[in-house]
Amino acid sequence: MKNRKLILFASTLLVSAIFSSSANEAFAQNYVPQYQAPQQFNTVPQYNTTPQYNTVPQYNTVPQYNTVPQYNVPNTTQQFQQFPTQQQSVISAKPSWFHSLTDDREHDFGAVARASKQERIFEFVNTTDSDLFLTGVRTSCGCTKPKILTSHVRPGESARLQAVFDTLNFYGKRGATVTVSVQKSGPVSQFGEIQFSVKGDIRRDVVLNPGEVVFDGVTVSEEASRTVRLMYAGNASWKITDIKSTNPNLAASLKEIERNPATGRVSYDLVVSLKRDQDAGAISETLTIATNDTKTNGMPVVVRGKVNPRIEVSSLLLGPVNKGQTVQKKLILNSSKAIAVKDIITNDPRIKFDPADGEKTLHILTYTLDTSQVGQIDKELTIVTSDPNQPETKVPFSVQIVPSTQTDQPNKQ
Repeated sequence: MKNRKLILFASTLLVSAIFSSSANEAFAQNYVPQYQAPQQFNTVPQYNTTPQYNTVPQYNTVPQYNTVPQYNVPNTTQQFQQFPTQQQSVISAKPSWFHSLTDDREHDFGAVARASKQERIFEFVNTTDSDLFLTGVRTSCGCTKPKILTSHVRPGESARLQAVFDTLNFYGKRGATVTVSVQKSGPVSQFGEIQFSVKGDIRRDVVLNPGEVVFDGVTVSEEASRTVRLMYAGNASWKITDIKSTNPNLAASLKEIERNPATGRVSYDLVVSLKRDQDAGAISETLTIATNDTKTNGMPVVVRGKVNPRIEVSSLLLGPVNKGQTVQKKLILNSSKAIAVKDIITNDPRIKFDPADGEKTLHILTYTLDTSQVGQIDKELTIVTSDPNQPETKVPFSVQIVPSTQTDQPNKQ
């Protein structure tokens, strides 16, 4: 009986073990594949055999990291041997065409009196082979008023730019940059800018009235004088010690008008005289006033004007005329008083004047020109008159006689 129970217990254990083993095997068949051999983790190509990680050329054989010349052999590469450095480029660069037109680009007026006329004319020659046009001008400070005096400049001619220092509305140390725009003509226009600079010290304690000395309505061989007043405020011991002139025909004298110790005011009348030896033409001079003031070595006073000739003669610049052409023209002579024309010296037999009669203020002199020979005539004629103050007057004469095929315009008057 006891043996039968043992046999029955053992059989029960065996059956339980069989069922337990079968259940585990079925569970393993259902879940094990996704953990043991999932395709995405074990055999997926992008992690195991994908070429971009194993054989991709840009990481293994790409030339820019392994064999590119600029990193491995820079000493033999063409771009490092022939490419110019920045310093070499600067040295070989040529200056712009407009930079070589002038070197005179700065002016210092120095210490100047309040309300005095101060201006600078910048002038330069057109050294190019094309016409230049000054198309515009601007200034960096209202203390300077610029103005273009010659807008069209042919080759060989001079360009002129005016810079006026405003001493009436400004005072103290002032400066400005004046920029002028330049255009060069040609098949393709070229443009540039030239800069000029001016500066000065406009004094508040010294005033000039009027601001310049002007000689107008003056005739050759006449003496003339003009007076301006110079006023100072500050120290009653202030005084003018000297007046300097670079023109021997200009003389200046002083007359003290006021010296007030209580107010520190000092005033002078400055009398400027023009001698009769001054030639006809424009006057553009500067007087320099020296004082006992340690603030300045001298103050400029502008002197300008025009001395009219006693005898004015029209120009005789004829230009080209045809060979064999009859040329008969008139020379107009105007005088401030009635005079007689005594002689006209031409020094060339091809130029002949009709005689003049009587004393007149206006002479119309007729002359003829022999055009039988081709060539250039450049002479200076001398007109001899009865005016004791201007007995001789020089007149330039110029004409080019060319073959008749070169010009068909009659030159007859």
